[in-house]
Amino acid sequence: VNDVSEGYAQEGTSSHLSVTTVLNYCKSKILNPYMRLLSFMGLRPLLSEEHDTCKFLRVLSYAYTLQVIGFMVIGYFLQYMSCFRRDRGFYNKTRTTNLYIGQELKAIYEHTCDGSIIFSFVIPGILHFLGYLYAVVIIRSSDDDQLPVLMERVFLSSTNLSNGFMSQKKLVRTLWLFVIFGSIWIILSLVSVNYMMAQGEISFKWMENSSQWKVVIMKILLVICTLWHDMVQATVISNYCLQAQLLNSYIQFLREKLLQHPVHPLEWIRDIEDFKKLLRYLNDEIAPSVCLFTIVNLSFTFSGILWLFKFDHIDIETFPIFGFSVLNTFLWIFISISPFVQSARLTNSCEILKTVGQEVRARPYVYSETPTYELDSVLLYTLSLKIDAKLFYIPIRGKYLSLCITATAIIILVLGQCHYLVSK
Repeated sequence: VNDVSEGYAQEGTSSHLSVTTVLNYCKSKILNPYMRLLSFMGLRPLLSEEHDTCKFLRVLSYAYTLQVIGFMVIGYFLQYMSCFRRDRGFYNKTRTTNLYIGQELKAIYEHTCDGSIIFSFVIPGILHFLGYLYAVVIIRSSDDDQLPVLMERVFLSSTNLSNGFMSQKKLVRTLWLFVIFGSIWIILSLVSVNYMMAQGEISFKWMENSSQWKVVIMKILLVICTLWHDMVQATVISNYCLQAQLLNSYIQFLREKLLQHPVHPLEWIRDIEDFKKLLRYLNDEIAPSVCLFTIVNLSFTFSGILWLFKFDHIDIETFPIFGFSVLNTFLWIFISISPFVQSARLTNSCEILKTVGQEVRARPYVYSETPTYELDSVLLYTLSLKIDAKLFYIPIRGKYLSLCITATAIIILVLGQCHYLVSK
């Protein structure tokens, strides 16, 4: 930020150089590190475009992505082998003696793990894997420069605003928050998994009689692959949230640009059409992979909650590690609602934009020399806009989220009044 401040102070007479300074700062501090993160997750090529002509390096890049896919597939298989469910962890049975470890443990293990293989392991694993594959195909598609172009346009649109520099600084901090929150979520999930592994009775299928060192290796590999699952989906979801935030800032900057400075209506409308293309890309290309992850995350959320409240009809012998089970459920809730919150915020900004035409008509001093028919064109154009952020191809609005939160609060209150949330 100091570099940008110095650039503005030293080159205050040159708007172009100030913009260049801001964009260079953005690329070095945000864009390039985030692109490297996407590459590390196998979502983008490992190498930059100038090295893309070498066939060996391109093959190496694809081989790395295949390695990531291999880790994910191994992780799904190990979770089934160990009967590790992401919504509740490993087998933990209330007992007063170790005599329960034996035939009874094996019977319950087979019943709770094998009995729900389709809904507990196969379907969530397939949806999770398809979400990653879809993201890889979209992000690695030819000429995919959505994020760099979007970030450049957002910062350019804020250059001539009265508070442009402060808005840029705030935007930089906000974008980093998504990366930080994603990292915190991954760390807490790793802590939860390791603690549940330490407290649970872990037995890998078909390896009951294997040596101890093989079992230890399997446990380590299980933790690594599970961590990779979390990193992949946290990266994909944070990418969606980050692009939604950029679009949110973009539409706000365009609105302020029209209100603060005389702008030719056709030029401003052209900017809005560019925004619509970027929003369409977010809704049609980026959102589907997030939706697949969200289906899995919401299923883990509600399954974990029902299990905590003892509503599971089969898995009634196990007991939760209360603190970490609640933490695990909270983590799934957080990552499930994050895309909806960002979509609702973006939709709200789009709704506010529809009123900017009326505000322009009510500002005679800014547009005193602008013909009336041009202002009327802006008014009619903004009123006819149909722009919304969508998930599952449904516009997401804040009032829908408020209704869901209210309904959830009422359900929790009713469960408490019916003594489901208190110990007997």
